[in-house]
Amino acid sequence: MPATAPIVGIDLGTTYTAIGVMTDAGPVVIPAADGSRALPSVVSFPRKAPPLVGAEARARLATDPTRTIASPKRLLGRRVADREVQSFVGAAPYRTEAGDDGAPILDVDGERYAMAQVCGLILGEARAIAERHLGRPVERAVLTMPVSFDAGRARALETAARLAGLEPVALIAEPNAAALAYRNQPGFGGLMGIYDFGGGTFDFSVVDVGSARFAVIASAGDAWLGGDDIDAVLADAAANQFWRQHRVDLRKQAVEWQRLRFAAEEAKRALSTVESTQLVAPEVLRTAAGMVDLRLTLDRPTLARAGAAIIRRTLDVCEQALGRAGVRPGGLQAIALCGGSSQMPAVRAAVARHFSAPLLMSPRDDQAVCLGAAIHAGLLEQRRSSPVAVQRPA
Repeated sequence: MPATAPIVGIDLGTTYTAIGVMTDAGPVVIPAADGSRALPSVVSFPRKAPPLVGAEARARLATDPTRTIASPKRLLGRRVADREVQSFVGAAPYRTEAGDDGAPILDVDGERYAMAQVCGLILGEARAIAERHLGRPVERAVLTMPVSFDAGRARALETAARLAGLEPVALIAEPNAAALAYRNQPGFGGLMGIYDFGGGTFDFSVVDVGSARFAVIASAGDAWLGGDDIDAVLADAAANQFWRQHRVDLRKQAVEWQRLRFAAEEAKRALSTVESTQLVAPEVLRTAAGMVDLRLTLDRPTLARAGAAIIRRTLDVCEQALGRAGVRPGGLQAIALCGGSSQMPAVRAAVARHFSAPLLMSPRDDQAVCLGAAIHAGLLEQRRSSPVAVQRPA
């Protein structure tokens, strides 16, 4: 490979990871070989074979769940003694134990993996995607992190990056990254709300972008609230209907339940662009007459009702941040939406009603955080000052 590539920006997401770079035409999310711009944040450890990362690993959630871990970022820098961690690993099909420092350790056939190692495998795959695309070695990265990350979790993220062969040149808070991505949008300016609804986490920040530098006035978040919760509600409703028809509870069958969760996510995504769709989980029941598929017609109003309580929880988090900032909902100039779950029409309608403020949206708002990281990386590459505050690596 020729000379070292530019600094890249990486959004290690709870459910999906993206890597971007600044080009002459602006920031871009780098596609994988199959054209996808979102790498599932999943790692699987097949028997007597190298670990799998991304889509191949995600497919194994339904076939080899005891050797496959999704959303390892949830456990990065945490302790097994944390109540939320106990609930999460208690429901997981894979085995975990407490390390010497109290952090959760993944145990696969006696092989032990720290969460920084698991996340490092995801970052390493993102790095490989960038190197194939750019044709040059990638060695430096700007990494994004939730506002809820404390110093310990930030250090764990840096460790994961270094295990992937990346030098973390800066850590940037996700709302700051999103603000960078939106800074040239019409209506951007003054006191902004950054509504970041991802697959596994939700954050809301009040950001003052009225000066040369962005300042996060207040933030609030829920590390256990995301679009995955809406998937679970849809899957649960479908399982209830299937039980009424066939007297079989798919929730008690690990493989079939995971297929149903995948189908629920696909249906939810489809309803962001169409009014009605089919939730289809193929071959979830074997009968004397053959295999039976689960099929359920869904439309946008049905999805809105299913997700109403979860969307309400995001608005409660928004109120926490507004209270800390001393700002009323009507006191914001605009709301910038980011995160894949913010593309749901029901989410956008609820946010618009709650704030009575313009919504800043773009076709790439699900990638805003990654694009913002790429912009910041480009500014560092050019030795130009950035309008956002960053945390330098330890």
